[in-house]
Amino acid sequence: MPQQCVSAHTFRLRADCTSRSRESGLAHGEATCWRVHQLNTGAGRSKVAATTLPRLRTTKQITALAQRLADRFESEGDGDAAWRLYELAAFYLGSDDPRKHRFIDAMSRSFDEAHRGLALTRHAVPYRGGELTAMRWGADPADLAQAPAGTPTTLVIMNGFDGYAEEIIDFASHFPTRPFDIITFDGPGQGHTAVAGMPLEPEWEHPTDAVLDYFGVTSAAALGVSFGGYLVTRAAAYCPRITHVIAFDMMYRLLDGLTVPLPRALRPIANAVIENPRPARLIDAGLGMVSRLSADLSWKLQQAQHLTGLNSPSQVLRAFGDYTMEAFEGRITQPCLVLAGDADQYVPFERLGDVRRALRNAESLEVRAFHHAQDPDMAQHCQIGDLDRAFAIIGEWLSGRQPRSGA
Repeated sequence: MPQQCVSAHTFRLRADCTSRSRESGLAHGEATCWRVHQLNTGAGRSKVAATTLPRLRTTKQITALAQRLADRFESEGDGDAAWRLYELAAFYLGSDDPRKHRFIDAMSRSFDEAHRGLALTRHAVPYRGGELTAMRWGADPADLAQAPAGTPTTLVIMNGFDGYAEEIIDFASHFPTRPFDIITFDGPGQGHTAVAGMPLEPEWEHPTDAVLDYFGVTSAAALGVSFGGYLVTRAAAYCPRITHVIAFDMMYRLLDGLTVPLPRALRPIANAVIENPRPARLIDAGLGMVSRLSADLSWKLQQAQHLTGLNSPSQVLRAFGDYTMEAFEGRITQPCLVLAGDADQYVPFERLGDVRRALRNAESLEVRAFHHAQDPDMAQHCQIGDLDRAFAIIGEWLSGRQPRSGA
């Protein structure tokens, strides 16, 4: 698979379309740009992303454009562009919209076509009467032969709040070397598994154990992307087969994602409401009013209700309260790597102290903190401005090598 270099042009495009999305009230502009930023490769794709995306004003326009472009690229044999666009076309559709399933199927089909020839296999892991979608990418034999002693032979990568296993494999292509098998899965409430109707659950060690059992893995490093940065710590606290923990990037509490967009002075008030969502009717009415003013919050609440299978914002807030590292502070004893940025769009940088406290009993703790003033590409959520560099840091840590200067 060719490396998808995230260039400075791409980062500027992503920031620009995010800004325009917010100005126009477009729901979840960050998620849109996350998926479109990789379209700078290939003939014509950069022009499409740079000239068309910033003019979009509604999610319906995004869906229509993404479908049209996906169909075009697929007909031209460009599966790499098509799968990304089919995923974007499905992104804003409700779970009851038949187009969502059709676009997700097309995404998987195009992804497989684009990655033929790789040591990549799909799997259905039995779990709670249903199935978890999983993918396995075999280690590069040359990299494996040269790996330093002690490098994990398996890396499990955990998904986030709104992604699919295909995206995780694409992220993993940024590793400069790959001396380990990569296993990723859509757990309950994620990706393909959510589309199939299995809701999110807080005890993440259970789906993790099911995946490790299925593949016969007795020990593995584990990496969590975005919301997966929380899930990986939860799994590691109760799953001794996890030998190394990587939070990419940190997430202490899921509910922070609802308060980060607010002015700092309003966050304590919002936190007080979130932490005690009663009386439910008043909370639901209040959030309904606020969500009409904030397309971003409206999308988050809609997505949260879909992933959890719950019917009201107050129920979601109570359920999301279970997703916090406070519940297992001090339980994690494995070596840990934490990445964080002070321009993260979803995680308050001041949570870094809480994360350090929660990981106080780790065998070792390396924190790579990035600041927008000195390193804007790496200060974003999941260091999205320079994935090549982020994955180089992760790979070096897993191999026991010292990080490069300036990393």
